[in-house]
Amino acid sequence: MNAAARHRTLSILLLLLVYLGLALATEAQEETLDVRLEQVAGIQPDAAKAFYEALRGSVGRSEQAAACGLLAYPLQHASGVVANAAACVANYDTLFTIPVRRAIGRQRYEELFINDTGVMLGGGEVWFAARCATKPCTTLDAVRVTVLNTDAAKLPPPTGKVLLACQVSGQKIRVSADGSGGASLGVWYSPRFTGAPERQFAKAAPPGPPTACGSRTWVFADDVRTYTVSELPCDAYLSPPPMGSVGRVTLSTDTTAGGEPLWCRE
Repeated sequence: MNAAARHRTLSILLLLLVYLGLALATEAQEETLDVRLEQVAGIQPDAAKAFYEALRGSVGRSEQAAACGLLAYPLQHASGVVANAAACVANYDTLFTIPVRRAIGRQRYEELFINDTGVMLGGGEVWFAARCATKPCTTLDAVRVTVLNTDAAKLPPPTGKVLLACQVSGQKIRVSADGSGGASLGVWYSPRFTGAPERQFAKAAPPGPPTACGSRTWVFADDVRTYTVSELPCDAYLSPPPMGSVGRVTLSTDTTAGGEPLWCRE
């Protein structure tokens, strides 16, 4: 085999390895969601997906009876106890408020938050959980909405809820809620973007008040470096950032001042 042929063969093998790596990474992410649904929330993944789609469909089409048929009764609510589906239909707009409907409509299945309470949509406006005697529940009718919370925006996100995740300058960062209004930061360095973070900042002060457009900023520091992580600032909507940008990150160390904020992309 001459040099040109060897080069082509090596190039093909390299491409195959890249595609295989991407496929395995995607499978691992899907497996993580499936495993957490089954082992943490006690819901078989197919049942969770069917319930998620049924809830989104019925609420999106304003099918009140169908949506109310997906709730667990009696349902504790800020407006009072909802005894049954008939009471739900009679008070539909009080239960399925605009924030609740928005949370259901915007929630992406692959970004569901899962803990031993169940599965959360939005910022806690909706939770659904397994309702069968033997877990994991395997059918749609064994899963029910257990919480409708119009005031979820006033509560701190639950521990582990991802607030921002993106890649910047060869690093992957993930800001997660700590359950008390603060946040933690995990950092991975290229090319290993999986497994446990290679650097962790366990605590940050609660972010200041959101800007006029709702973006938040967190500051994480240790003895060597400081990360300032922001969601898209207000001016980003006037001067659009690079495609896929979801935030900005500034890194400074004890020997260098902070540089220019860099766009952080999904």
